[in-house]
Amino acid sequence: MKTIKFGGLLILFLLSGACSEKPKSSEKYFDFDGLLEDQIDQLSQRSRVLDKMVDMGGEKSDSTFLPSGAGWNSELEIFRNLELINRPTYKGAYAIADPLADAKSNLKIREYTAMSSPVPLVRFYYQDQFERIKKIEAVITRNNFLFKSRRLLTMEFDEDDGKPLLIRYSMKGFQKMILTDTVHFSLQGQIDW
Repeated sequence: MKTIKFGGLLILFLLSGACSEKPKSSEKYFDFDGLLEDQIDQLSQRSRVLDKMVDMGGEKSDSTFLPSGAGWNSELEIFRNLELINRPTYKGAYAIADPLADAKSNLKIREYTAMSSPVPLVRFYYQDQFERIKKIEAVITRNNFLFKSRRLLTMEFDEDDGKPLLIRYSMKGFQKMILTDTVHFSLQGQIDW
């Protein structure tokens, strides 16, 4: 009889443990995916026009067009790489400095740095409170024996109803593949509101 009670208690204990899963850690340095999804929704719903200038190794082109939701997703895809900082591998790897003074404006800066990450630097420029983000700057690097690249990504925001609203973005940098010349590139997107 004791073994049946013990077995029943053991099963009950195991089942109660299975039903009360520990909540998954949702601690992120910053929710870049959420920010991008919100911007893509706003840009698509408001039918915003994009003026885009590209310089790839000295060859320049510019275009003006009205991207669809999928078009905006494609345009902003490179910024999804910033989610790398939220991988479990980099939990606790970033040194955070906040607030720093911006010498060029009245904004404050929150800076994340981690030399061991492919995103070694992220800076958030904000006005008064962190929720009032005006600009994000980040560096993305990739290095191996065949390929080397470095990109500086920038997103600039205005404020609409207390939320950030993308008005401009850019990317500049270089890439070098083994046995080829270094290619410098830049891209600038201006959103007409």
